[in-house]
Amino acid sequence: MALRDNRLDSIKGCLIFLVVFGHVIETATAQSPALARLYDFLYLFHMPAFIFLNGYVIKNRFSVDFQAVFYRIIIPFLALSLLYELVELLLNHSTSSYLRDGAPNWILWYLWSLIFWKLLTPLFMRLRLPLVFSVVIALAVSQLDFDGYAFGVMRTFIFFPFFVAGALASGSGSFSLRHCFSSQAALAGAAAMILGFACSGFFGTDMLYGSIPQPALDYGLQEGIALRLGYYVLAATCVYGFCALAWRARFLAHMGTRTLFIYGLHGLLVKYLLWQPVQHFHATWQTFTVAVVVSALLTWLLSRDWVKTLLNGWMNVVGQVLAPWERRGSRDEMRG
Repeated sequence: MALRDNRLDSIKGCLIFLVVFGHVIETATAQSPALARLYDFLYLFHMPAFIFLNGYVIKNRFSVDFQAVFYRIIIPFLALSLLYELVELLLNHSTSSYLRDGAPNWILWYLWSLIFWKLLTPLFMRLRLPLVFSVVIALAVSQLDFDGYAFGVMRTFIFFPFFVAGALASGSGSFSLRHCFSSQAALAGAAAMILGFACSGFFGTDMLYGSIPQPALDYGLQEGIALRLGYYVLAATCVYGFCALAWRARFLAHMGTRTLFIYGLHGLLVKYLLWQPVQHFHATWQTFTVAVVVSALLTWLLSRDWVKTLLNGWMNVVGQVLAPWERRGSRDEMRG
């Protein structure tokens, strides 16, 4: 796209709010079946939608821009990982269990996996049926008996088909997101979301996380494959439905341009400041209301220019250490 499409930014703005909201209510789901059901519904589609959009806006499906991967993904991942570990060390006087187990720190798995999706996609695009191959590999990996959190392996492969689907859609007239931007698509989108909510309880939270292999979930081979395929179909349906509805939320477009900063920093605030207070509300409607308000405020706060300036400054420091030969202006330009 020659110009930035603010309809996509509107969708991303809605998604990043839902990501924050989902993390805010995470610890409250154990005491509220209603919130647990809502939580599962969000996890059915919000990360697949984000991943699909990242694939959709990829500039070149057939080659890797290694400089862009380094400055836009690897440096932010390392800078945020270091920040999370420093906070953990300061508050708990030890490194995180994620680091000790060789896994990306909590929500930072997304940036870690994004590195490999960017690198793998050009290889898959050269195949005759790249989406089919990505699904087959995901199904095969999910049947292995191993620690799925280690090195982010499970999520990288489980969610990779959504990235491939986005890359394919960006170059296809039939599956372009332009077909979502109509009133007729909105009606179909609403139906898709209702269907997704009704069926999201079939999979279970652990399967929706995408980080636990099937043997650990006690599914047989055929049952596990059937559930995962059903998940892909339903999640893809909800991704379409959500995009058909969310592009109209133009007031969230600005937040959609700041998803890296919101995503990267909200985890610290939610984990260390919000989780414990949220558990003190006993009524579901109270928890829900507080979570919506807090998530909206947090999303707005982290989309401010001064947050972008601070985090970009921190990433510049890390980038200067890793690549001292590179001019600062070049790094700023790479991240926008």
